Amino acid sequence: MGRLFSTALVIVATLAVVNYYNNNNSLPQDQNRRALRLGTLESKGDVLRRRRRETQELLQTQNETITKTLSVTAHSYCDGNDLVEYPLPKYDACPPNSTLNIIPFFGGMTNAMKFVLLGALMSFQEDRCFIVSEEQSHLSKANPNDENENNDESIKETFTSHYFEGIGLPHDHPFVVEALKEGRYRERIWKEYWENRVLRRVEGANYNYRTSFWSHPDTVDGVSLKRRFLRHLWHLRPQYRETTCQALKEKDIFDTDYIGLSIRRGDKTKEHFKFPSMDEYIQAAEPLIPSVFTQGQTPKLFVATDDCSVISILRSARPNWIFVSQCDQLAQQQMGYDINEIPTLDETQKEEHFRKFFIELYALALSKVYIGVGYTNVAWFAYMMKPNVDKSTFILLDSTSQRLMADPLSQW
Repeated sequence: MGRLFSTALVIVATLAVVNYYNNNNSLPQDQNRRALRLGTLESKGDVLRRRRRETQELLQTQNETITKTLSVTAHSYCDGNDLVEYPLPKYDACPPNSTLNIIPFFGGMTNAMKFVLLGALMSFQEDRCFIVSEEQSHLSKANPNDENENNDESIKETFTSHYFEGIGLPHDHPFVVEALKEGRYRERIWKEYWENRVLRRVEGANYNYRTSFWSHPDTVDGVSLKRRFLRHLWHLRPQYRETTCQALKEKDIFDTDYIGLSIRRGDKTKEHFKFPSMDEYIQAAEPLIPSVFTQGQTPKLFVATDDCSVISILRSARPNWIFVSQCDQLAQQQMGYDINEIPTLDETQKEEHFRKFFIELYALALSKVYIGVGYTNVAWFAYMMKPNVDKSTFILLDSTSQRLMADPLSQW
């Protein structure tokens, strides 16, 4: 198939994604300073206190409804009928001799899937089939020390085909083979469907989405559209769904209330983000305890993190709380995720890494309250996996930083 994306292009795109908050989710610096002078910009403390009040008020009036909604969603992810209830799109529904879109899969898994989702929605509206290209994906690169790795690019198993049910047309599909042979393809760039707010499907805009590939039954806002489409687009393969769901059952995720904490560190230091302290997580969670655990239960918090050293800090700070984490199940503790290290992992290490990650994504999405940060695409993905409950149950500790000035949830 040949190289479809040059290394230079992908590097530029990746650097741009790293800083997309600056371009899309923040006011210019001079506007920020002017707003601060005029007193029209809330302080970080004021914003977090306001959002905490909103969360408390919501839980006081809709606690049982939210519990039921989350429970139904949890079981639907794991009852084995998800492909029946949310079947894959009709990926081959494009007209004969039409243009094939090529959607790049790059960055970490949640970053890559975010752009594949948006690219797929755009492709279907253009009445085009698409394939996913992993040519420049760190997740697809082999361990150079793995002697069993097949180096034939045309038949090598991809990251998406290994972990997920098929996304897009397979590369050996007759339509794809002919389109590539005849030059009937277009390589799409992530900016096309991210910088365009209509194609990004942001909150506040309504969509009547009808295509021959997939349709939403109702006219809905952009977030509801993406949430519904994600259920059709993204399915773990049975062996990964089963181990994920079994782990969730063992942690009583389906049947108990809990707060989800998402703590991302690792290679985010290279992007110069300020990490919230563990005290900030505790301070955000503590006032919500009576509203979440209304029967006086011992507070239960699921911690999803790439840095397992934080677990002992949290447990020492609140010994009377229950902190549940996949870190306790690892053969080798993770001390911070770095995407450049993924190709160096052997098969066993890679399997352990992603099995842990899938459990964390499900657990975060199904938590009664999510507390995390907006500088990771894990937050985006968990937010889209959630059912349509009020967004005040989704708290981002960095939501008022200079790099994340506007409400991120309205920009996603």
